Amino acid sequence: MNEMNETSETTRLHKSYILFPLFSVLKSLLPFFVLLVFKGLNWSEIPWYFYAGGIALVLLPSLLYGWLKWRKFSYTLQEDRIVLRRGMFVREEKSIYFSRIHAVQTQQPLIQRMLRIAQLKIETPGGNKEADGVLPALRVDEAKRVERWLYQKRTEAVVKESAVITLEQQMETSRVEIGTHDEYAGIKREQGTEPGLGSVHETGADSRPNRVDGLELLEPVHAEDPVQQEPLLRLSAGRLFVGALTTMNLPLLLVFGTGIYSFADDLLPDHFYRRLVEEAGSLPAIWWLGLIPLMFLLAWILSAVLFTIKYAGFTVEREGGNISIVSGLLERKKHVFSPTKVQAVAIREGLLRQPFGYAEVEIYVLTSEKEKKMMLHPLLPMREVNELLASIVPQYELQTDIAQPPTRALWLFLRWKLLIALLVGIAGTIYFGMVGVGLFLLLPVFGMWGYARYKDEGLNIYEKQLLIRQRQISRLTVLMRRPHVVTVNTIATSRQRARSLLTVQATLMVNRGGWRATFLDQAHAVAVMNWMHQASFYSKSRGKR
Repeated sequence: MNEMNETSETTRLHKSYILFPLFSVLKSLLPFFVLLVFKGLNWSEIPWYFYAGGIALVLLPSLLYGWLKWRKFSYTLQEDRIVLRRGMFVREEKSIYFSRIHAVQTQQPLIQRMLRIAQLKIETPGGNKEADGVLPALRVDEAKRVERWLYQKRTEAVVKESAVITLEQQMETSRVEIGTHDEYAGIKREQGTEPGLGSVHETGADSRPNRVDGLELLEPVHAEDPVQQEPLLRLSAGRLFVGALTTMNLPLLLVFGTGIYSFADDLLPDHFYRRLVEEAGSLPAIWWLGLIPLMFLLAWILSAVLFTIKYAGFTVEREGGNISIVSGLLERKKHVFSPTKVQAVAIREGLLRQPFGYAEVEIYVLTSEKEKKMMLHPLLPMREVNELLASIVPQYELQTDIAQPPTRALWLFLRWKLLIALLVGIAGTIYFGMVGVGLFLLLPVFGMWGYARYKDEGLNIYEKQLLIRQRQISRLTVLMRRPHVVTVNTIATSRQRARSLLTVQATLMVNRGGWRATFLDQAHAVAVMNWMHQASFYSKSRGKR
């Protein structure tokens, strides 16, 4: 592959990197300008030279600082590493060896997308949270060329290391054999029939051994294009629209509402804010109850907008032995992972999606010694889940049969929900009068919620795979492989144990909180524990051999 220059020339970033500090300053000043707008500042009364001075005060230092950062940021592609140098007053030089590279990702965050450039992220095992090395401003085609070149060099470096390890192991074996037959080898050499060691043969002027005791050594592989892209799936505009309409994110609404309330006193004029609070206090109780459907409508609209922005252009591709996921309208993000690193698959059926047979599929991947959760498909018919898994992570398979809680566990799913609904109804009646009596309608709603949890709870064991299904609001099905399971615990109160009901909890490295199936029959819980113990039994058996 001759796309990159291997003469160790130093290369600088794209010149648009000079504008990055200016964008950062403008971003930090944006809340200040919004505050001035809401305060009703008369901009026409400000003299023009104040505007000119303010622009110069922001523009000139930012551009000068950006130019110095650009001049001092460079990277060098060497034979066995990439070297990053940066820093104006304290110079930092970082070397990333190709054999240590875990993943290379070409991304387009918002600023890069506006400037029509890309950033390159280089991840290594044990790197920091973002990435071990970042080239924040490259031409898009240049970023892709560097990405392919780094992947090729990583492949070659890994193969060379494997060859060295194999050579050392086989040379050690040869030394043992030679030491054992030293007397015989000496006689042969005296007779002139033994060419030196007799077990290492040289080829070529570089005297690189390519055979040890008659065994072929691995040669470095020079792949023409180790990251050839193969499209696996794309999210169509119609599927994106349906996904946006079936999205509901209540936590987002709570965060949004809390933020608006916290900053309202600062953003709104004092007289307007006081009047708004007084008007709200005089509203009848029925108006406050009417806020509930309004909040759900607002959450639905916000969720639909964010879903569209986040998953526009969603594409999954195969790049050599890895899988890449690209999505985003404002920021094009790319995640690369190896299918062998997937520790769990989570299939979430939302409240608005389950009646139509749709779900979102997420994967938990252990990369760079830290956990990541990635969206594998944001909106997929349940009947197509196994087809998707077979094409990307074939070691996982969704099973339909599960062991559910027994009938005697139904009351455990209902009791707390009915009690909460009853208390809310009583409190609403006391505070709102006859209008609050309508809150007793929460009793059948919460009862249906508890019954749905009872019907959807359960687990399944299929060869080395454990399936756990549970429901809070959405129904969640998690698939995990036994080699990745860290612990399996059973949890129950003494009263639940007396009724032979146990909760099973499984944890992974990528999710220390774990997933649980509650109030199962004791026989099912014991079956899971025995399934987990098989791994330890097989491990001990191999150790004794």
